[in-house]
Amino acid sequence: MTMTSNIAESLNSATKEARELPIQQLLEEIRMLINRWNYINRNTAQAIFTKLTFKYNVILDENLDASQHMMVRPSTENLHSIIDNGRLFIVCLRERTCSCRRFQLDQISCPHAWEVLRSKNLEGKDYCSMYYNNEYMLKAYDIPIYPLPDESTWTIPVEVLEQAVLPPIWNKMPGRPKKVRYKKVLESQAKSPKSSCRQCGREGHNRRTCRNIPYHH
Repeated sequence: MTMTSNIAESLNSATKEARELPIQQLLEEIRMLINRWNYINRNTAQAIFTKLTFKYNVILDENLDASQHMMVRPSTENLHSIIDNGRLFIVCLRERTCSCRRFQLDQISCPHAWEVLRSKNLEGKDYCSMYYNNEYMLKAYDIPIYPLPDESTWTIPVEVLEQAVLPPIWNKMPGRPKKVRYKKVLESQAKSPKSSCRQCGREGHNRRTCRNIPYHH
């Protein structure tokens, strides 16, 4: 639902001025907009020579940096325990899961998974969703958006020309028409990030008031 709303709001924002145009011009503006996006994204994908796209390479590098100073305790070939600032996390490479839940939700190697992969001389990019690969980005923008020919060259069937297209019957609401949707209360409320202790990593207190004994190795 969130992803759908974000895409719809982005498209609504990009076509805000075009929505004032007649329907035929509006559709042409949207076609040219999508054509431009398609062209830019396809050129971007063609300029990438890594397995993952740029965005996910950055995330993967950030997770690699965050995996420093962790300790790995293997249980089986695929199951490992990770000690991270005194907290215990469990990583399963076969299922691609971590008890921090970032591995399975983001479908990209989280810092704990990265630490396991480093200990086994494996690459983090091989444990990410295939949809983050540049190959799939190229496929997404492989279909071109064809431009429309000049209106004078259109061949329109007679039965279409004879149809009378009337506007829908509707009751106009009082006041000026709304151009943006009303956001729900939960959407409009800014969520302040919770502070966590720098010593044990848990929320609800700080390092000065921490009573958790950190793990030493």
